[in-house]
Amino acid sequence: MYCLIKEWPNKMATLMTEDGVVLWTFSNVEEARKVWHDWCSLQNDRITCQIGNPGRSDLSEQSIS
Repeated sequence: MYCLIKEWPNKMATLMTEDGVVLWTFSNVEEARKVWHDWCSLQNDRITCQIGNPGRSDLSEQSIS
């Protein structure tokens, strides 16, 4: 599964799927990453968990295990 974290100007962060479905909004990026990491851990490595962080104009991709 591939997800994105969008950081807003007020420092809140939205976790969403690559096709734009919003999963949840958090108070900051670190909280969003922790929730994503915890969810991936619960999946027992059955799927590859990837996360992107769309900056101002680019997407970066990281594997979280």
